[in-house]
Amino acid sequence: MVMIKKQSENVTGTNLLHAKSHNRRAILDAVRRRDGLSRADITRITNLSAQAVSNLVAELEDAGLLLAGEPVRQKRGQPARPYRLNPEGGFAIGFQLNGTEIDAVLVDLLGEERCRFSQQIKHPDPHQAVDLLVAASHAIISKSGLDPERNIGIGIAMPGPVGIAGPTGIAPGWESFDLASAMRKKAGCPVFVENDADAAAISEKLYGTGRELDNFVYIFIGVGLGAGLFLDGRIIRGANGAAGEIGHIPVQVNGRQCGCGRKGCLERYVSLLALYEEFDAGHRDDLVHDPALTRLSAMSPDDIPVRNWIDQAALYLTTTFQIISSMLNPQAIILGGLLPEAILHALWQEVIRLQEVDGPTPTGDHLPVLIGDASTYSAARGAAALPIYQEMIPDFQNMLKVRGDA
Repeated sequence: MVMIKKQSENVTGTNLLHAKSHNRRAILDAVRRRDGLSRADITRITNLSAQAVSNLVAELEDAGLLLAGEPVRQKRGQPARPYRLNPEGGFAIGFQLNGTEIDAVLVDLLGEERCRFSQQIKHPDPHQAVDLLVAASHAIISKSGLDPERNIGIGIAMPGPVGIAGPTGIAPGWESFDLASAMRKKAGCPVFVENDADAAAISEKLYGTGRELDNFVYIFIGVGLGAGLFLDGRIIRGANGAAGEIGHIPVQVNGRQCGCGRKGCLERYVSLLALYEEFDAGHRDDLVHDPALTRLSAMSPDDIPVRNWIDQAALYLTTTFQIISSMLNPQAIILGGLLPEAILHALWQEVIRLQEVDGPTPTGDHLPVLIGDASTYSAARGAAALPIYQEMIPDFQNMLKVRGDA
């Protein structure tokens, strides 16, 4: 059974003048968590002074971020106006960028998806990608019909590790490229860049299966394989930002050649690339020519190539999950990424079956394995959350340790 650690209702503000932006976030977060708060309620929850709350609520109303309802009669005292977030008050764009496709979502202030955009690309270099992303941001804003002035910022999810020397899975020349700074200069708004597995984990935490979990590991099955480690309420990145790069755990001596230069890495057996190799006797280019996964989406989990891959991948994943359980003791593991939903579900079923065969973990129970968002837009939704929640949650930077705008 998954034990749930509840989050505290109170988000305390501060009355220091230099911390005004923190106090605005404290108020927005209080209203985000519970619609219909009065100014007195906000004062109690944030521990700000009544005068500070009155001034800041008025500012947030003027900025179009809060909406005031009709006064509600109280048991005692004057009627109080309830406040709620204005979904039209702002929006953010989230991109999921890989070597062959840009997927984008536009979400409003409540995190609701308002628009999608997708574009095929061909392994752009960093400067080409910046131009493509800026053009795509203009296109999705135009498609949404929203006021461009309400753009809070842009989040970008991409194959990791991000921000250190190493492969990105997009094209040569990306190592150590400062995408956030380059995008900020051209887009003219705050920009946040995140590893795709971490971005998908953030999406699960805010909107999906992980909402009630403080400790989980999100497995992102894409062209490669990565993990988002959400532990003790925050994303863990490690000394060089490469925590969660489980795709390069060696699982076979003298196994398949990996793009990292070594042989037998886990992602050479558990990834879209490995799955497509099952189709035509190891032709790795098949995935390059099918970036929209059209061929895979038309297949059943019972088709022989897919079933062969599921059996192999589940075996490797089950062993990997045992290691993760012993080392990190998460509440659950969440499976997600880019697999079509039916294939992801069949993989999950086989993992559960193998867990039953292997028996309980050393702690005496089975580590829960859950299904996450089976969508090509999962990481994009997490990326879109970065600028919005940076504006709305006082401790969001500390909780998620987000890279990006200073």
